[in-house]
Amino acid sequence: MMTSSPALLYWQPATLEIIHAVQAWRKSGKPVCYTIDAGPNVHVLCPSEFAEEIKEELNHIKGVEMILSAEPGGPARLLEL
Repeated sequence: MMTSSPALLYWQPATLEIIHAVQAWRKSGKPVCYTIDAGPNVHVLCPSEFAEEIKEELNHIKGVEMILSAEPGGPARLLEL
């Protein structure tokens, strides 16, 4: 989208703040990473034992409107149709 004409930039200032924060947390030894979907939403990934700490840190970033938590859904399985 950034290279289209006209360009469309979904990222907001908070998007970049989160990216920089996650990079700093990793440098300090926290096991955390991020990925971004098509919009301004940053998906921050970490082991469950660090989730509350990371959520607390994210809540201190201006512009963070909502934090949703998810866990792995378990192993694949066949369903009878």
